[in-house]
Amino acid sequence: SDDRSPEVFRTRIEAATQMRSVLGSQESPNCLIIDEIDGAPAASINVLLAIIQRKDREGEAGTGRRRREGGLLLRPIICICNDQYVPALRPLRQQSFLLSFPRTAPSRLAQRLSEVALRQGMRADTGALLALCEKTDSDIRSCINTLQFLHGRGQRELSVQMVQTMRVGLKDQNKGLFSIWQEIFQLPKLQRHRIGMDPSLPAQLLLGDEDLAHPEGSGGFNSSSHRFHHILHLSISSGEQEKLAQGLFENFLKMKVRDSSLGSVCLALEWLSFCDLLGRAVLQGQSFQLLRYLPFLPVAFHLLFAATSIPRLAYPSSQPEATKLSQMQNLVLCMVSGMAPGARGRAGQQALVLEVLCLLLDIIAPKLRPVNTQLYSLKEKQQLAELISTMLTYNLTYLQERLPEGQYVFKLDPDVEAVCRFPALPARRQLSYQAKQLIAREIELEKMRRAEARSLAQTLPGEPGSGLCSPQDPGNGLRDQQGDTRTPNHQQHLEHIVRRAAVQDKPEVDFFGRPLQRKEVATTLASEVSKEESLELQLGKAVGRSDVWFRFHEGFSNAVRRNLYIRDLL
Repeated sequence: SDDRSPEVFRTRIEAATQMRSVLGSQESPNCLIIDEIDGAPAASINVLLAIIQRKDREGEAGTGRRRREGGLLLRPIICICNDQYVPALRPLRQQSFLLSFPRTAPSRLAQRLSEVALRQGMRADTGALLALCEKTDSDIRSCINTLQFLHGRGQRELSVQMVQTMRVGLKDQNKGLFSIWQEIFQLPKLQRHRIGMDPSLPAQLLLGDEDLAHPEGSGGFNSSSHRFHHILHLSISSGEQEKLAQGLFENFLKMKVRDSSLGSVCLALEWLSFCDLLGRAVLQGQSFQLLRYLPFLPVAFHLLFAATSIPRLAYPSSQPEATKLSQMQNLVLCMVSGMAPGARGRAGQQALVLEVLCLLLDIIAPKLRPVNTQLYSLKEKQQLAELISTMLTYNLTYLQERLPEGQYVFKLDPDVEAVCRFPALPARRQLSYQAKQLIAREIELEKMRRAEARSLAQTLPGEPGSGLCSPQDPGNGLRDQQGDTRTPNHQQHLEHIVRRAAVQDKPEVDFFGRPLQRKEVATTLASEVSKEESLELQLGKAVGRSDVWFRFHEGFSNAVRRNLYIRDLL
């Protein structure tokens, strides 16, 4: 229990299950015992599950894989825990053979403690040992630690009065929820309170808690008063008021009701409503002083429904079911809120869950070849386009997530598969990791295309639906002046060339800045030469007037162009 990380957990398990003793007469395989497994993290439990669920793969490849993974598990593994209902143990509990060991009987424990005390040279009669077992709720560790503490202080004799007055042995007392629920719904046995009790001692020593003492400090309690304070002390020390109340709500209708008018049931429901109001006031109004009244709910249920018969209790499932229902509703609402208006108007939440989702999950899981999309046939490309359109219409996509084991997977978002997944039905066909990755990428690209198309439609003037005027006759004369706001791509790339060509020629000047005057013939020749050599000006006019632009770059390159003969094609 010192180190429960997944790596150390895997190393210890494989070392214990794959090794065996080679020296000595006994060469039997090892048996691994894991104590306090309810405190292990979920990642370590998943490592143990992965080792348990290894399958036998046939063939040489399977043999090599088993050798790398450690082979099949052929050794027994015993896991010991105090609480088997820990959330981390839920998947392991389904794969294990469960054995529940009841608490040791006080008579059996007292007999064993008598043997231990006799070997250590300590005198203890049966009544004192039974009183010790009763005070520690038959906890073996607490009983032995108490005897060891008294023996270390020089006590060689154990009496009933010593057990009743001492405060040791109560540190490790911790009752589970099922034990508390059983004491609430079951009346205590009379002899349970007679063992080791001395009526001459004060009541606070008999009960073991000064807060539960009688105001006068003398005399004992009657049966109802003692039950009241015992259940109240049990409820206060549990520390799980919410889970305790859920268990009471889950099991109180299964108890035997003594009144035919169901008055006790109505009173119990009023107590539950009162506790809900207290919890709301504490959480919303920060009135934490009201928490002192919550432990009285188990006391009321004990006085209303306690019986001598052993109750058949069940772990509360109402709150988890309500939480799961809320999660499923939020998933469907998240899906509906992002659907296309046309599909949203025809499919409500109830119709979507009952009629659409199961078929929709089969539609969005087609058979796709694990190849590049450029190699798809026309039919496969059309199928992929319809798949992308369907998933965008119903606001579905795939998101990449990292599992605790470090593996990356693509999951449906929102995960509406959990809404219509039933354990009894066969598993649905799942797409491969590459197919989900391809679909997620195509969905993102399609979203960008649609967003770009919408932005262009909003910026273009005179489009249908953008105004009241038609494109042919805007009515205000601005269309002819403004023209098309879009710029062709070649004008965007060659804008600097057009600007150089559009610059007007400056007059020629001399050193002092005076314009030079030449003869008319020379000017004409110069203008002709200038017209012939002004490639930039001609290029600028061509670029401005034409949608196609071509420019020849001198030089030679066979990176794209090369000589090809007919004989190479035959």
